[in-house]
Amino acid sequence: MNYKTLEQLLHTIEPAEKLYLEKPLFSDSFSIKDYITTVYMMDGGASGLFKYTPHPELKLTKTGRFRPVLPHIHPWIELGYMFSGSCEHMVRDRVYTLKKGQIYILDSDTPHSIGYLGENDIHISIVINKPFFTEVFFHHFSEESVLSRFLSDALSAMASHDNYLFFPSEDNRRIPFIMNELMLEHLSPSGNAPSIVSSLISLLFLELVNVYEQQSSQDTESPLIPILRYIRANYLTCSLISTARAFSLNPNYLTTMLKKKTGMTFKELIQQQRFLSITGQLQNTGLSIEEIAHLNGYENTTYFYKKFRQEYHCSPKEFRERYRRTGPSRPEGS
Repeated sequence: MNYKTLEQLLHTIEPAEKLYLEKPLFSDSFSIKDYITTVYMMDGGASGLFKYTPHPELKLTKTGRFRPVLPHIHPWIELGYMFSGSCEHMVRDRVYTLKKGQIYILDSDTPHSIGYLGENDIHISIVINKPFFTEVFFHHFSEESVLSRFLSDALSAMASHDNYLFFPSEDNRRIPFIMNELMLEHLSPSGNAPSIVSSLISLLFLELVNVYEQQSSQDTESPLIPILRYIRANYLTCSLISTARAFSLNPNYLTTMLKKKTGMTFKELIQQQRFLSITGQLQNTGLSIEEIAHLNGYENTTYFYKKFRQEYHCSPKEFRERYRRTGPSRPEGS
């Protein structure tokens, strides 16, 4: 199956859509802003076009056209993708227009609805059970930097909060390719479909982090992403004063902004970057523990061992041995 066939299938009018066309309950002028109804609990019904489910923890659905999807909640995480056209999307009481190529992620139990979908308005939902989301997400976001930790936490926070994120990904070149391949695996699975689907979802999350980072970098009033990049590159030498000066900010303002945006002080971010670098070197190099400590600014190894144990509840040697036994994972206490 190729992309042309995929597009034809997505635009083919399915039996349920034919019924909506023959006996319309809503017109294309319908607006979810003006519709008040009870929020209902959606069950995990049939996925329609995507009959195959290569991975047991997720499935794809194509939203039925020629009608709206009224306000509802569900127990899973949903990633919504606009394959073509556009539609109204309401999360709680906020309404915005979802355009071709854009994506949102919704946590469970978040009330939302979708407006009337016309013939060219193709909306795809990826339904993800939380264990899959958490496992995949943390496994692929282990880069040793405060920036990647901040971005991954910003996304993964949805696993425990009633929240959503919107991604203006319409100009991204990779996301349509990833989504097309993901849909093809749910229409005509290959021999290694479960692993391919898992990898595609991981690639999708990684690309969404790129979109999130690019969007955040455009915030000229609070340049958080460039500052976190600066800390990552200069954590051994920078100070609050030098960092504030590099971005023409008042040190007090920088302190307040970092605490508000990341929940951490400047000193805590520096400390976190040190430990992320240290744990990365423990996992991926053959350097001695003393060499790693010195490379990360700890001249007093006794003090280093003390701080490491406070952070990870084990010695650096035990941390390294645990990693070698279990492979890549998110350390306890991090």
